[in-house]
Amino acid sequence: MKPRKYRALAPAALAALGLLVALALPGLAAAETPGAIPGEHVTTLEIKMEGKKMGFFGPKTVHEGEELRVVNDTMPNMVGPHTFSLVTKGSLPKTAKQRKECFTPGKICMGIAKWYGLKGEENPKEPLVEAGAEGWDTMGTVTKKGDSYFFGKKGASIEQLVTAKAGTTLYFMCAVHSFMQGSIKVLPPVVY
Repeated sequence: MKPRKYRALAPAALAALGLLVALALPGLAAAETPGAIPGEHVTTLEIKMEGKKMGFFGPKTVHEGEELRVVNDTMPNMVGPHTFSLVTKGSLPKTAKQRKECFTPGKICMGIAKWYGLKGEENPKEPLVEAGAEGWDTMGTVTKKGDSYFFGKKGASIEQLVTAKAGTTLYFMCAVHSFMQGSIKVLPPVVY
């Protein structure tokens, strides 16, 4: 008689198990979506001095949907403030002459100042310029805004999702120190 009782319970148990799986799957799927757990996977770029060289230091790749943190480890009262500004590759000043003229009309450093609405040497009222979708995704030019962040204090940082598509290389520079330049390649999202 017991075998029949268990056979009668089997469909009910399977139905309950199916319901539990159906309820759990959306939660599991969300947990596996890249970027679904903010702060879980963070790539960090540092603005710092290494010996006599000041620049951006960090990995050369980041995954789409991961957080990218940029941290200023320099003393702005000694070296000046910084920006982390996404610009097109063609906008980067390549020669010493181009870097020296970067803050003149029609050049990228002056363009970045205009992204912030600046006319002189004042600090921006808001440190973040979001040009495209939320997150790091838009590289600007002299006439088109890009994503940018202004660092006025040591230890200041920003952390945002990389929303640029996989296969994109994000080029960046500091508008205050035009020799500070770098790039980071966006890799396909990782399922966590």
